[in-house]
Parts: sequence; structure tokens; C-alpha cells
Amino acid sequence: MLKHKEIEERGMVDAYVRRQLARELCAAFEEHYFQCARCLDDIQMTEKLVQGVEHAVRSGLLDSVAEAKPARGWWMPAFAFASALAVVLAIALALVVFVQQPAREARLQQETRNAVAHARASEARAAELAAQTDRAEANVPVVILTASRSTEPPNQVEFGPQARRALLWIDVSSQPAGTRFGITLASADGRIHTSVHDLQRNSSGALAASLPVAVLAAGRYSVRLFNEKSPEQTIAEYRLTVGRR
Repeated sequence: MLKHKEIEERGMVDAYVRRQLARELCAAFEEHYFQCARCLDDIQMTEKLVQGVEHAVRSGLLDSVAEAKPARGWWMPAFAFASALAVVLAIALALVVFVQQPAREARLQQETRNAVAHARASEARAAELAAQTDRAEANVPVVILTASRSTEPPNQVEFGPQARRALLWIDVSSQPAGTRFGITLASADGRIHTSVHDLQRNSSGALAASLPVAVLAAGRYSVRLFNEKSPEQTIAEYRLTVGRR
């Protein structure tokens, strides 16, 4: 069984990627790296580097350096330095194109998946909390407030004739332990229709505020979140459109 030290000393990763590893060693090497995440990562990185250099050659970045024939003179060392620098820059460009860019895209995709999963989990938690806080009333409307730009649709909720209370769910960014929050709902003309105080984050890191539906007529509202210790300072503000059936 091949060991890491032997693989590194004999340069097997590079030889394998370049199809130069002796046939009798290929099977043993493959048996090792199929079970070794470290060697598999080294192979993938080397393959990307080779692809990057080949891309630089196809693009003419290295051909011009290799084909140039410097004349004799005092500037030959400077030309040699410039040639080496061009090779280094070509390899760096290849690393950006074939290694760093895919890594950034993978991280962005993972962050997007995490955000979607978080939103779905928030919806599930809010629905469960609504069922626990008011079992006497069926189908309590739950509104998960999210920040939105002025050009984006606001948060929306529609109340049926039987609705008595609604539940606002707000995910709160990290705040000191024990922080107490308050919210106010104001109409477009600035008039405050209702407010809730002494809210604390639950085990999911969110605020859940129960509101009477009777005070909210159909229309547009601004929901302001603030710290009870500094009520004049807004932590976040959300737009909410209320409809009636």
C-alpha cells in the first residue's frame, strides 16, 4: 500500500496527471487515492493547473514568450526576467480561471441553498408556533417579515372574515443576550395603529408577535423594529400590505 511520503517524494500526483506514471504503479496509486481525500484534492488541483497552463498556451500567452528570440545585448537578463514574469502571470491567470472562480461560484451556490433552507425552516417554525400559541382559532395568519427594497414587492397578508389575530415572525440578527425588542405598525400617513413591546428572541433566534386583526384595515403599513433600551433607533424596517376578504 502506497504511503503519502512515498507519493510526495516520487512526484506521483504530477506524473499521474500527465499520464507519465509507470503502468505498474497506476493501479496501486489509484487504489490509494480513491480512499484518500487529500490525494484526490491534490490530483484535482494539479489537473486544474495543467488545464490553466494549456489554456494560456492556446491563448498565445506562452507562445509569444517561447518563440521570441532575444538579440544579444545588455538587456538579455531583463528579457529573461520579463519572460519568466509572463509565465508566472499566465499561471496566475489560469489559477483564477480554473480554480478560484469555480470555488467562488460553489460558495455562492452553497450560500443560496443555505438561505433557501433557512427561509423554509422559518416558515415551518412559524406555522408550528402559530398552532401552539392559538389553537382555539383555526388557520392563524402567519406573516414572515423580510427586508425588501423599495422596488420589490412588500410582505403581504390577507385576512379572512373569521381571523381574530395574526402572527408576525421576524428573524433578528445577532444581538446581546437578554435584549428586549419592540415593534410598531404605522400606516402610510405615519399614524401608529398598534405596537408590541417586551419581545425576546425564541429558540430559533426570531421574534414572534401576536397582533389583533381588528386594528389593521386593508392598506399598506410600515413595521419598525427597535431595541427597548433605545426606542428611537431603528434596527430594521419592513413593508407590509394587508388585504381583506
